[in-house]
Amino acid sequence: MKKSMLVLFLLLLVSVSYGQLAYKGQLDVTSKQLSVSGNVLRLCMSVNYEGLKLPSDESLTLTPVLTGSSGEQAELPSVIVNGYLKQKSYHRRQQLSGAGKVKSASTRNPALVIANTPKRTRQFDYKAGIPYKAWMKDATLMLRMRECGCNGKPAGVYEDKITERITQPQEHTSSVEKNIDTRYLNLVNIVPLVDGEDTLHALKGSIPFWGTNGLDKLSGSKQAYEIYFRLREAVRSLQHQSGTTITTLKVTGYGAPTGNYRKNEKNASLHALFLKDYLRENYVVSKVPLEVTWVAEDWDSIRTLVAASNMPLREAVTDIIRTVDLTKGRERMLMKLADGVPYDYLCERIFPRVRRVEYTINYTQHRLDTAEGRRLFEMGSRSLKLSEFFAVAMSYPKGSNEYNDAFDLAARLFPDSPEAAINAAAVALSKRDVKKARAYLAKYATLPLAYNNMGILYLLEGNRDKAEVYLQMAAAGGVKEARETLEYLRDSNSK
Repeated sequence: MKKSMLVLFLLLLVSVSYGQLAYKGQLDVTSKQLSVSGNVLRLCMSVNYEGLKLPSDESLTLTPVLTGSSGEQAELPSVIVNGYLKQKSYHRRQQLSGAGKVKSASTRNPALVIANTPKRTRQFDYKAGIPYKAWMKDATLMLRMRECGCNGKPAGVYEDKITERITQPQEHTSSVEKNIDTRYLNLVNIVPLVDGEDTLHALKGSIPFWGTNGLDKLSGSKQAYEIYFRLREAVRSLQHQSGTTITTLKVTGYGAPTGNYRKNEKNASLHALFLKDYLRENYVVSKVPLEVTWVAEDWDSIRTLVAASNMPLREAVTDIIRTVDLTKGRERMLMKLADGVPYDYLCERIFPRVRRVEYTINYTQHRLDTAEGRRLFEMGSRSLKLSEFFAVAMSYPKGSNEYNDAFDLAARLFPDSPEAAINAAAVALSKRDVKKARAYLAKYATLPLAYNNMGILYLLEGNRDKAEVYLQMAAAGGVKEARETLEYLRDSNSK
């Protein structure tokens, strides 16, 4: 069957609750979306670099890379993050060269050059496209981080997987019903937030032992101070938010299988006790319950890293870790496998990466009044709770830029909230943006909350039969907008 020459492919890549961590846990990638329109593959994602530990005179280049199953590769435009002094140097070169972007040795044409400065919200939205090729439908999306190699340091290169294999998405025709009555567009519905659905109740972070800014090179007391310092900064970032009360602090250390297992078990208890005493003595959070634990050898993370790596005999190594108990010869079997080649890989590339300290700061946040919420929103704050974003949005005139922006931002900051996605879709539908609306609704099409907006979406796409099915289900669930839409449709049929 022949179809329109313009076919839209849409794939939503759903992140975990707190996004996909990259570059030693210092970057958080959320709101990932790949789409193919015509003959162009487009990538959209948000990258938060609040946790980036970047010296003032250095830079980091981020490059999304598509890797095919047969080894094909395609790089998307890069983003350069400069330290404060590096950014000043960039601006000077920019002025001397005339205007526009300054090309660097490692990046021919960066999509964005930004500064790593605490004076601004350290998050950016990435949007770029490249010509689409058939092999890309089975590709993996990686994020490559290249250090600048400044000040005599080696230019480290890191790669983190952002998605698993990309499968061919379901096809949807791109036709938009041009003559649809505008009153239908006003009958999209905004769904209220169910009590208890706010998800922003914990701040999590990870402090690695390995790498340039890791804890490995520090003595025990200096390690404790570095952990204390980073926890204190995280705590202060929460305390600066209006209405926030910290309730508990949990710190967990993770070790690697180096040396004697029994000794590692004993040392784990000593590490936890020492760190807990240090944090209590220095009052990282006064009068707040503090839990400190230590995992002697983190084999769960080792298995996860192995499964995501390209190491030799990956499946065999994963199977041994999964099925052979540590006390019954697991490591001996790994050492004997293929003359120890996989085990050498583990020691050199996997074991160091699991050594880290993770923390979770649980907190409550009292609901802000609408006036304070609007003030923070208009200042560009992203610290509002989901319910507060909703209250702020509804305080603006329906269809205003502020109304639309508040619902759209809420959906991007809370990618696992059905209400946020359905309401952002309602905004997109009111502007006839069917591509964006379907992207938001695709995951939640079977939820009764989404039925009315799914019906409007199908009306816009010219599929009246499916539209009526969804609208009838929405009307049966008590959505008044769906009943009005069905009445309009019946009236138009009778004419």
